[in-house]
Amino acid sequence: MKSFSSGEVAKVCDVNPRTVIRWIEAGKLKAFKLPGRGNNRVKHADLISFLEDNQIPIPVELSLEQEKLCFIVSKEKQLIRHSQRIARNSGYVTHVYGFGIDAGIELSMQKPAVIIVDNQTSKVSAFSLMETIKRTLDYVPYLIIFDEYSDNALKAEHGSKIYHMAKPIDNYAFSMVLDVIVDNEKDAVA
Repeated sequence: MKSFSSGEVAKVCDVNPRTVIRWIEAGKLKAFKLPGRGNNRVKHADLISFLEDNQIPIPVELSLEQEKLCFIVSKEKQLIRHSQRIARNSGYVTHVYGFGIDAGIELSMQKPAVIIVDNQTSKVSAFSLMETIKRTLDYVPYLIIFDEYSDNALKAEHGSKIYHMAKPIDNYAFSMVLDVIVDNEKDAVA
């Protein structure tokens, strides 16, 4: 998750860093404190909201830096732990859901770039999930399915947005898949 110091926010807003600290103390700008010295940090989404609310122009480089979300749908603790670590290392913010219905509710509101589904514990039909996504959303996220077998029919119909991974999780192979996805996203933006 990208966050900004008071000085970085001051540069974006063209004000003194002390002014930013006053905004934070007054509750006008949402921030959190780092452990230790207690320096303030402002999340990317909170900074964008603040700029919009106060009609401050949003720099182009700031508007392009959006949080990349990754949904993990599983109940298996080891798979969740490894998936979160690897996804975070690739620059994703992770959200974990035990059941597909919970992820489905959040899907339209948060628009994740990647959805990781454990077919064995979540009882989610990957085929139904992709059909629902295509029918209800204006984009198609990448789907990584962890299962004992590969569904070639699903891959044939939905193409390069679907990756099947065998269980137990192979950390290296999984991180390579996420690297490919990150590269594909960069190419799509460019």
